[in-house]
Amino acid sequence: RKKTAPLHGGPVFFLSVYQSEMKTFYTSEIMTGAPAEFKSDTQRMIYETLLRCDIPFCRIESDPGVSMDDCLNIDRAFGIKTVKTILLTNRQKSKFWLYVTHARKAFVTKEFGAALSIPRVSFADEQLMIDVLGTPHGAATPFGLLRESAAEVVFVMDKDVAERDKIVITDGDPCGFIAIANSDLFKVLHRSPILISNPAPEL
Repeated sequence: RKKTAPLHGGPVFFLSVYQSEMKTFYTSEIMTGAPAEFKSDTQRMIYETLLRCDIPFCRIESDPGVSMDDCLNIDRAFGIKTVKTILLTNRQKSKFWLYVTHARKAFVTKEFGAALSIPRVSFADEQLMIDVLGTPHGAATPFGLLRESAAEVVFVMDKDVAERDKIVITDGDPCGFIAIANSDLFKVLHRSPILISNPAPEL
């Protein structure tokens, strides 16, 4: 890793150098506490809730974590596997499911529907994500369930993901990631997920 100079008096950042044909992926050092500035009302709500409830967590800032390769870089920064959070909806766009699964497992809507005995669902578009979770594409997070607009969203998680001590999820922004204990996540959300199994092999 290559150490870079502080930016505008902020913390010293570390450039995680994982070469690819496209670019070098940036991750900061691991930090605690909230960012000095918030990028959205949702991000502010997340950190204020964690601090108010005295929930331990650590975080990093990075390039947008969207692809599978991006997730691998974030895994390396934390030493913890990231997860993939998906907002799904029915055909009428009247019911929603927030699904937390492996970052490197394929997602098949037919299998998801069968596991919950519901009709086939589809991915919510970005406007629905903003309306329901308060997050843009690439930043869906279980913390979005804290919003009043997400009160009726069904929380679903892979069984083996729920059994991990800690998981890594976004802080409501595609460039921010939080490592938190599953037990603390469920505590702050005041709900536990429906557990299902994703039979797809890990890529």
